[in-house]
Amino acid sequence: MIPEFPNFKKLELSDKKEIEKFLSKFPPYSVFNFTNLWAWDIRADRKIAKLNGNLVVRFTDYETKEPFLSFLGVNKCESTVFTLLSFAGSSNISPKLRFITEESSMRLQSVNLLVKEDRDNFDYFFSTAELAKLQGIKFKKHRNLARRFSEKYPDAVFQLKDLSDLSIQNKLHLVLRQWEQRKKMQNKACDLKFEKKALNRLLKNAKTHKLILSCIFLHDALLGFSIDEVLPGRNAIAHFIKADNSFRGIYEFLNRELAQYLTTLKITLWNWQQDLNIKNLRETKLGYRPIAFLKRYTVSLNAAHEHDLQKLHKEVLKK
Repeated sequence: MIPEFPNFKKLELSDKKEIEKFLSKFPPYSVFNFTNLWAWDIRADRKIAKLNGNLVVRFTDYETKEPFLSFLGVNKCESTVFTLLSFAGSSNISPKLRFITEESSMRLQSVNLLVKEDRDNFDYFFSTAELAKLQGIKFKKHRNLARRFSEKYPDAVFQLKDLSDLSIQNKLHLVLRQWEQRKKMQNKACDLKFEKKALNRLLKNAKTHKLILSCIFLHDALLGFSIDEVLPGRNAIAHFIKADNSFRGIYEFLNRELAQYLTTLKITLWNWQQDLNIKNLRETKLGYRPIAFLKRYTVSLNAAHEHDLQKLHKEVLKK
């Protein structure tokens, strides 16, 4: 059971059902998706609590290792924000809330709060129907690349595999190593240390999550894979994707084949998560023509009121 704030508990697999009750009331924001919460808890220090009927999450920044707070919910949002900022100020935690959803931000009207769009953490939403067909001028490049891949490698096949199969897991790790080696040979950034740890956490508990592992095989060699999750409301979310891009067009082929499969499951919207302001990643995702974004925000005190937090908190609680 998730405790009431300010008490926290470490995130555990047993929290899945309770957290997903919170998630069912909102669009499928990737950062609050339970599979994401679990897989990317790579230091096992992620903590959760409840406040005013909202879900509070204590994250840790992967690079700086500094903790920060966020919440999901629409109950007493201003009170929740001031409570969390007050707690952060007294707990050596960043005085800025991150990953705040649009539903929550719309309820923050106080002039004492600074609410800013966090473009680097917008979730990208795509139409599976569009990506399954790649029709029209806007998808000409992707359509041609997928076609050229299938023409050049006619023996390449799209297959679904069991993610809990150890032999398959070994092949996934091999793809990661090969991808990393090629990036290094090209003198390109290729630090996968966090991604590898997250994938390993996911693989160890693969049967706990409703995941789809789709693969591109050329004979017995795994060329690329995607790990996705089917969600309620005809949604899916992409968790991991890697492929050997020395096979030109493999990503376009994989995405098209997977989109076609998702449409057979009646999935209409596909969340590819955020781009983290990584230039190539942003260009790639925008190139696939997202049909919508799930926006996220940061929330902090206006500079003029940073010293009045306790006073402002008390005023909000009186309302």
